Amino acid sequence: MKPMSRSRTFKSKITLVVMATSGAALLMAILALLVDEYVSHREDAARRLRIIARIVATQSSAAVLFKDSRAAEEILSSLRAEQELVSAAIYSIDGQLFVRYLRPDAGLEGLPPRPERPGSGFRGGNFEMFEPILVDQKVVGTFYLKSDLRQLRARLAWNLGIALCVLTGAALIAVSLASRLLKRVTRPIQNLEQLANTVTVQRDYAVRARQESDDEVGRLVHAFNEMLAQIQLRDDALRKAQGELEERVQARTVALQNALRELESFTYTISHDLRAPLRAMSGFSRALLEDYGTHLDPGGREFAVRISTAAKKMDSLILDLLDYSRLTRQEVKIERVDLEPLAGDVLRLLEPEIRERRATITLERPLPAVLGHALTLSQALTNLIANAIKFVAPGVDPVIRIRAARRDSLVRIEVEDNGIGIAPEYHERIFRIFERLNPTETFPGTGIGLAIVRRAMERMGGRSGVESELGRGSRFWMELPVAPEAPPTNPPP
Repeated sequence: MKPMSRSRTFKSKITLVVMATSGAALLMAILALLVDEYVSHREDAARRLRIIARIVATQSSAAVLFKDSRAAEEILSSLRAEQELVSAAIYSIDGQLFVRYLRPDAGLEGLPPRPERPGSGFRGGNFEMFEPILVDQKVVGTFYLKSDLRQLRARLAWNLGIALCVLTGAALIAVSLASRLLKRVTRPIQNLEQLANTVTVQRDYAVRARQESDDEVGRLVHAFNEMLAQIQLRDDALRKAQGELEERVQARTVALQNALRELESFTYTISHDLRAPLRAMSGFSRALLEDYGTHLDPGGREFAVRISTAAKKMDSLILDLLDYSRLTRQEVKIERVDLEPLAGDVLRLLEPEIRERRATITLERPLPAVLGHALTLSQALTNLIANAIKFVAPGVDPVIRIRAARRDSLVRIEVEDNGIGIAPEYHERIFRIFERLNPTETFPGTGIGLAIVRRAMERMGGRSGVESELGRGSRFWMELPVAPEAPPTNPPP
């Protein structure tokens, strides 16, 4: 924004500020009302069109089933009353055009050659919807409609014209009132300006401005006088505070460095000193079972198995804690990560668990690229897929779907399963460290996997969450910024 011209008077500048602020506030209010009205009417139009589509799909089910094109055309002819409707069509189960309806000003190019997946949305300012035609819960065809929402645009243009008239009238009134009322405000401020110029030129801090009132301007004059008397004191206080602040920052920096060294030492102790006896416990218990299992009674063998299992659980817990601590301390360099090869590597890593649990995993391609850290994202995705394989009801084979879709400037990665599900009140709690909703006897684990996922997303500047209901599976998701398009590689000469 360009600064105001120095040749303008104080009064004109205040007038301009009043005009700008009041005009901006009024403009924002009008724009908010227009946007709210547009969005609400658009949602209402979309809701009404969806209802029409479902009604037509229901009414035309018999005509499509028995291939009665005349009855289907009569059903579509009832849509002429909808002026916003550009075109509509019914497709047979094999995707061929069965019957169609076109508004007089519409052409055949507005009809898609084949039906798309069921759904609705706005495309290029038009509303389009594909609705399946069902008979006894079986799809026998597809109904399609397209609306241009012309009435909504006309109403928006009319409201915009009214808003401009209101804005112009309000601006004229504001100018008239401001020019009359500002004279009382500007005179003492002009006097203060003259005194400030005198202090600046003569360096005479003994002069004082005359306080003519007790309002805001009078308090401004009083504050100006106090300022002249306190300049030196404030400078001294500022220098003293600056010295104390530097000493405090230095002390806290040293304390932070000491804490980081202690954390690294603690991590080293966990990874070496604590895991060594655990490996010994696990190894000796296995050796005891292999070499002397026949000499032990059932109780002794059970105790040996328990020792080995407990050692493995503790080692797994320590490894997860190390991963969680490493995510907190390690440097995460954000760069372009291609999801397809990363997801493939993760699935190959989990291949033994997939075969053991007879899991069916579908990877929906193509997968976009994101901005993240490949190793950290791989760890998070591995934890989500491993949980999807593990947390299923007894006797149920895991069925998992992995997909990613772009949402504006973000990419959402989803891992959907047919597991036991999660009650809504626990959707955030499960991402805390050591939070478990099921006993370890039923679903073994450390309770750290999802905490690692949440921390990994935070380190990469992304988000994570879950959509689930108890007994109906779960859909875990991660969101990261979309990566820019990779520059084309020139082929070798």
